[in-house]
Amino acid sequence: MRKTPTTNAIRVLLTFSFLFILLYNVIGQVVNGTVEGTVRGDGGAVLPGASVRVSETGRGVSADDGGHYKLVLPAGTYHLEIVSIGHLGQKLTVTVTAGGTVEEDITLVTNAVSQEAVLVVGSRNPRRTATESPVPVDEIPLKQIANEVGQLDVAQLLTYLAPSFNSVRQALGDGTDHIDPAQLRGLGPDQVLVLVNGKRYHQSSLVNVNGTVNRGTVGTDLNSIPASAIDHIEILRDGASAQYGSDAIAGVINIVLKKRTGLTLSSSYGENVTSYDKYYTWNKLNPANQLPGHYNVTDGGNFQVSGNYGIPLKKGYLELSAEYLHRQASNRTGLYTGQLWPKVNGNDRSDSINTAKGLTRSNFDIRVGNSEIKGGGLVVNFGYPLNSNVELYVTGIANMKNGYTFGLYRYPFNFVAGGSFPTSDASSATAAATVSSLYPKGFLPGENSKVRDYSATVGVRGKLGAWRMDASETFGANTYTYLVSNSVNYTQAYLPGITPQQLQTSFNSGKTKLYQAITNLDISRSFAVLEGLNMAMGAESRVDGYGIGAGEYNSYANLTTDNNLAGIAGAQVFAGFLPSNAGNWNRTSVSLYSDNELDITKKWLLTGALRYEHFSDFGSTWNYKFSTRYDITDWLAVRGATSSGFRAPSLQQEHYSKVTTNFVTIGGVLTPVQAGTFTNDSKIAQILGIPTLKQETSHSYSLGATAKLTKGFDLTVDAYQIDIKNRIVLSNTFTGNTLNQAGIDLGNALNAAGASTASVFANAVDTRSRGIEGVLSYTKSWGGKQSLTLSLAHSSIQNRVKRGADGRIIIHGSAVLENTGQINKYFTRADQARIEVNSPQTKDIFTTQYKIGHYGVLVRFSYFGKVSNWADSTAGGNFSANAFDNGKVESLDQTFKGKFITDLSLSYTINKYVTVNVGGDNLFDVYPDKQAHSGNTSSGRFTYSRAVSQFGFNGRYLYGRVTLNL
Repeated sequence: MRKTPTTNAIRVLLTFSFLFILLYNVIGQVVNGTVEGTVRGDGGAVLPGASVRVSETGRGVSADDGGHYKLVLPAGTYHLEIVSIGHLGQKLTVTVTAGGTVEEDITLVTNAVSQEAVLVVGSRNPRRTATESPVPVDEIPLKQIANEVGQLDVAQLLTYLAPSFNSVRQALGDGTDHIDPAQLRGLGPDQVLVLVNGKRYHQSSLVNVNGTVNRGTVGTDLNSIPASAIDHIEILRDGASAQYGSDAIAGVINIVLKKRTGLTLSSSYGENVTSYDKYYTWNKLNPANQLPGHYNVTDGGNFQVSGNYGIPLKKGYLELSAEYLHRQASNRTGLYTGQLWPKVNGNDRSDSINTAKGLTRSNFDIRVGNSEIKGGGLVVNFGYPLNSNVELYVTGIANMKNGYTFGLYRYPFNFVAGGSFPTSDASSATAAATVSSLYPKGFLPGENSKVRDYSATVGVRGKLGAWRMDASETFGANTYTYLVSNSVNYTQAYLPGITPQQLQTSFNSGKTKLYQAITNLDISRSFAVLEGLNMAMGAESRVDGYGIGAGEYNSYANLTTDNNLAGIAGAQVFAGFLPSNAGNWNRTSVSLYSDNELDITKKWLLTGALRYEHFSDFGSTWNYKFSTRYDITDWLAVRGATSSGFRAPSLQQEHYSKVTTNFVTIGGVLTPVQAGTFTNDSKIAQILGIPTLKQETSHSYSLGATAKLTKGFDLTVDAYQIDIKNRIVLSNTFTGNTLNQAGIDLGNALNAAGASTASVFANAVDTRSRGIEGVLSYTKSWGGKQSLTLSLAHSSIQNRVKRGADGRIIIHGSAVLENTGQINKYFTRADQARIEVNSPQTKDIFTTQYKIGHYGVLVRFSYFGKVSNWADSTAGGNFSANAFDNGKVESLDQTFKGKFITDLSLSYTINKYVTVNVGGDNLFDVYPDKQAHSGNTSSGRFTYSRAVSQFGFNGRYLYGRVTLNL
């Protein structure tokens, strides 16, 4: 029989795993005793996941879904420590005899102060707790924290809880306005893996193609999982591809859903109460005609209502969660200072015309801020024991949201022949007049969305003899429908006899969709080898699918026979997907893994994992991980890890294509350009000689220490380095030229596609990420009625594109790009900035939480470090006359200083059923630095940078919440 790569992979993995079994056969078993029982809360409910740890060894177990725990120990006397999230810890002493069983049921008292994590991603050993992990794992008890802070969705909650995590809402980013991209350790949204209850969660079908920080990436919409349904979140800050597969380069986020009994209802409302400098640019340019200083505004209201019902069952658990959220839009636009109306005798008389029409410049405001979102989600978390050894479990998530945002204003001065209507003839003049009659003041086109997410997992887990088993099937899907309102297809106005009232103003521009189906089998077993061996292995089969649906005909078509009008065809703001863009694509992958942990001594832990994965569209990959931890004393330990990783090109990056209107800065002016995104295997990519997409690969290294300085006083510090090869980016724009044949061919291909520029996905660069992360925490409780929690968390990040010995960026281009002088358009200085300086490189979060009796207070200080915006330097494009500085030619680059954000929350528990919470986020109304160069403000519209932001620009947010527990 011929040996296939998969056959060899199986042989190697089996050999790797069963080497540990040989140790077991040589050393043999020892005679032990048993301690077992059930952990419950003071209300009688069992506490799944509660940690029961042996003080003498530092090792322990987590209670199963029925709250049951079992420890196997050599004969002797031991001190047990029992903790569970949201409860006061407890200690007890037990004496174990050889062959004997000690039964100890435990009741823990409820307390909102966070305790030690007990369910850990990054380990398949059920006895491993967070503090014992050889790699850094953050455990965030969201079910307690979410009701005490102002943030409502998962991405924003994590931004202010975990320094290594960052997510900033985008403005004027097309679809990215409705799905917030998120980063871990400053890497891309698609370089972190998201799990729900330990199972892979699907990504979004949206590709970030506009000029946002995460341009070219595909992420997971964390906000599609209702925060009110989450018990806690685990963040593994280490590469884990060998354990979990593709995407886990920066780390893994595991979202653990609630499974409790009782009914909880919660409702909150808040809004921005703020003041900002709307007239900043106008006042800079018109010192003799100043408008009032700061502009007071109340907007961005958020209404949320949620319910959780844990149904009491004789066996198992059933948790039902529902949530509705209406996020109203916010707007921090600056006053537009440019031309509004057609010139009169060659002069701009816009302000005089406004006066005559009873208008002001504020009538032409755009929308710069949060988009409006209306949505809701349903979550089911179910488990039922089929017998004493096997449990059936089901998880289901459905989330639906509609988004509403806007593009840039189409001003009436463009409604002339030779303006937005390209030819200077009678037909263009007539068409311009028709549109002007429909929109006499111009129009602000709307970009709306319907986003749907569905996820379901069905599985069984339990024991088969001495082995633990988990078999599951997971399905996930996302659809994104692109809708346009208050718009027009300019070419329709050219049709003979058409009236303004007959022009179509709303369009369905098509949809993207994504699905995944995963079959997974995990088995593991513990052996009494040395101080304990846990061996795990498994297999996974995955099918990924992606599709693009064409928009309605009028959303993309040139409705005339004049090919010169192709550049203005389609719905303004977001022309529809063409039939040539549409299609359905899929791929399959299979993987095998082995994941083993050996406690060599009571102080020394060693782990090793190996994974083989084969993808139908690009081949196979092997990945490894080794980690270790050594307890120097009972309060100090060191840990380290090394691993390889990979990220398969997403189907979206392989197959997304579209021509859209992008606004790019040309000579300091934001200019509309028909920009085409083409597939990596398109004719345009072939003309440019761009290689076929392949997987990103990585090598990660980490070294850290943990310390229990005193009782309740813990410190962790970790340093890391991540080297990524062949990082996939969306190239900057190429244009045709007549200098050589490649330039001519490219120009012809662009004309045929109705685009002025071309971008493609490519493995363009290598990067190196380095950082230091630390967490210092102190927890103190007095008598169960008074508690104090202090924490200081820090993250420093340095992301750099690899350079050669000459200090220049190494770009994986092609001979054609080199010979045609387009290598600097392939990966520009602006693209480099997105990786290196567009996101905060330093972040600190200091939190104080104090509770006494019925009262509670939380104060949080968050520091977001500096960010920079670098302009594209192609043809000197990063220099422009600065009207703020007497017209001096200056760089468009700017560094925005770090800022402190202060949050305050006050809570009062009226009785055991009702808790009231009020508070303020960004209490002192802090905004990012204003833009220093007039060329970056887009004629005054962007007081604050649209390209980069540490924490957004919404200002102070005040809120109130009522929570009912029954």
